[in-house]
Amino acid sequence: MVSARVVDTNVLIVSSAADDGSPFRPGATPVQEGALRKQVLDWLTAFEQDTQRYAVLDWDWHICSEYQNKLTEQDYGWMALMLKKDRNEVVWVGLEMDADGHAILPATLAPDVTDLADRKIVAAVLAGQAEGVECKLTNACDTDWLDCADALTVHGVEVEHLIEDWLRSKWASRRGHA
Repeated sequence: MVSARVVDTNVLIVSSAADDGSPFRPGATPVQEGALRKQVLDWLTAFEQDTQRYAVLDWDWHICSEYQNKLTEQDYGWMALMLKKDRNEVVWVGLEMDADGHAILPATLAPDVTDLADRKIVAAVLAGQAEGVECKLTNACDTDWLDCADALTVHGVEVEHLIEDWLRSKWASRRGHA
């Protein structure tokens, strides 16, 4: 079975900020600790180099358009995914969009994914799974994924948090539990 990841834009941003060759600056991410940015960069580098792990992208380029809104062609995060594409290490999926350009999710999941831009990421995971692909969502620093974790789990969406301790601490602090 093919193993694939839908990579949240924040992973590409944080890894680009850790890469000395990228113009993306470390201060432009919420992850201030260099060691944590490097951990995300190391994950993306290993992912990019592993020919047995695929990226999930959509045919209509909705996910890549979001990446391009945040990254330049010189940023490592963008280059890593384009290398996957160039080597045909991509699972291509179709996404159904609503009239406002947001991905359509099952009615039992949509209310829980409140960040409308994130819906395309979830829809891509579900579409990959529908194709028989072992598909996960990879996140670095977006606490929204913890907000909807229970609903995602019910729908079989597994989120891989690359810097989980930092993320959970940030989430608890945001919720007033720190």
